Amino acid sequence: MLVLFILLPLFASIMLMQFLEQRFSKYVALIGAVVSLVILPFVTQGSYSVNLLNIGTYVVSFATNVLPLNLMLLGIVLIIAPLVILYSFGYMSVTSEQKRFYTEILAFEISMLLFSVSYSFITLFIAWEFLSLTSYLLIGFWNTKEIANKAARKAITTVFIGDLCILGVIAILLSTAGSVTFNQVFLFIKTNQSVAILISVLLSIAIFTKSAQFPFSEWLPDAMEGPTPVSAFLHSSTMVKAGVFSILLLFPIFYASNLLGVMFIIAIITILLATLNALKEKHIKKVIAYSTIQELGLMMLAFSGGAIAAGVYFFFAQSFYKVLLFFSSGVVMESTDKINLDETSGLKVNKIIYITTLFGVLSLAGFIPFDGFFASIGMSSSFYNNIIIYVLLNIFGIMTSLYSFRWLFLNSKKTTPYARIKYESVSKSIMVSMIISSILILVASAGFFYLIKPVLGGTYSNFTLQTLNPIDVIIETVLAILGLVIAYVAVRRSISIKSSLLTKLLNNGIITNLIYMYFAKGIYAASEGFAYFEEVLNNLLDSFGKGVVDLGKIIKKISVGNINSYALVLSIGMIFLFLLIFVLKGV
Repeated sequence: MLVLFILLPLFASIMLMQFLEQRFSKYVALIGAVVSLVILPFVTQGSYSVNLLNIGTYVVSFATNVLPLNLMLLGIVLIIAPLVILYSFGYMSVTSEQKRFYTEILAFEISMLLFSVSYSFITLFIAWEFLSLTSYLLIGFWNTKEIANKAARKAITTVFIGDLCILGVIAILLSTAGSVTFNQVFLFIKTNQSVAILISVLLSIAIFTKSAQFPFSEWLPDAMEGPTPVSAFLHSSTMVKAGVFSILLLFPIFYASNLLGVMFIIAIITILLATLNALKEKHIKKVIAYSTIQELGLMMLAFSGGAIAAGVYFFFAQSFYKVLLFFSSGVVMESTDKINLDETSGLKVNKIIYITTLFGVLSLAGFIPFDGFFASIGMSSSFYNNIIIYVLLNIFGIMTSLYSFRWLFLNSKKTTPYARIKYESVSKSIMVSMIISSILILVASAGFFYLIKPVLGGTYSNFTLQTLNPIDVIIETVLAILGLVIAYVAVRRSISIKSSLLTKLLNNGIITNLIYMYFAKGIYAASEGFAYFEEVLNNLLDSFGKGVVDLGKIIKKISVGNINSYALVLSIGMIFLFLLIFVLKGV
């Protein structure tokens, strides 16, 4: 129950903001986020459940559970939320927008916190839906821009598929297991594999949509139309992380269904497509967005391939360098008024911004001693026994280093006097949030040695990280340096890709966009069909109602108080009834 008290400061902040002036909203939001973080160490482990509905053998429960794994996700969200809000102090300059923005950010945080401790499908579904709704509002925050509205609609229509799947899971479990609480479901599926397979398929689709896995991946890059703090929060600790974390929450179901192999294959496809897209992308935030899709694919690969410990650490480490890279992207875009890497420049002007950004890039690329290095080495060393996957992961490592430094070098070009002034006047709140994020990247490195075992506990006692050895360190470092060198040469010489086949491969996002387009057209056609049916039905009912009214008017004219007229009508009616009976009997 105590875990729910984490949400109270956030709820209170949202309520308080509605009664204060716009300019105070950011301070109230920051205080609420910090207070919730302060409460975290006092949260005790255990479960809490309330039966919302009992009908016969059906039990619908709102349940939460706090284990070390849940606490890890709670900690990630609660640490990053204040940084995102602090960064927003210098980013959200229009006062009239601030109350709405900070209200939606806190609602987004509340949704993810509730998801973090879900222990029944009802709790999970409530949090899942609010994550979808708040992300829709935040992605389309600048609703005067049609492109932002389209991105928001694309996001919510894609994840809506998953929402329906979760509802289907709840319906199936209520009709078979009679409960939606996780522990009861886990016991039930041990002896009912057919149900396990069915709900695993539905849950997998929901996870693919939420975590932007193939073929639902393209909504996430398009979501970059939202404000940069939203992108940072979305990619580091909320929404998309909910999908892959669901695999851990519901691992017994996937394990019992024997469908982890399918998730493994989808993960490989997702990683490949995302990596290729990151190599060719020019939009400054979309490069980082594709890297997120790649990382989500890697997490799913780890969880479905049995490298649970490596996946959990990757999940943890990715949060801190990813939020930092989006913070840096926002600074570059604001200073240069450009969004494409061909036009952005000047990152070296502000040394604090440049050095902190360099920390993020080195971590993403896999350089020691940053947390990204340990995340990469944990992943590759966990697949020693599968030479194909091991080689693929190392190739992806080179490509990751390549697009990371390509992104850095293109943003570091010489710049204009106007941009130089903007870089030199970056808000202190932005710089402080970036400094803290860069420090967290180094602090998170220690998690490789001291975090995973207590987090996983006995639940996944068989899934441990490989012992770090010098050969792994050398291989990872060489691969990262190789990517750096290729990126430097390519940018320095302005090398462009001329192969038409390779260009098509690098522009593979068109495939998933076509899938979405036809899906959206199908939904639109179905809605048009429902609208037509509704119109026909309404016209039919209107005609019937009009006929009744007209009949009433005729009867009113007949009702003149003349007994002879009434007797005539009664006689005609009786004759009609006799004739009807005669006809029916004749039949």
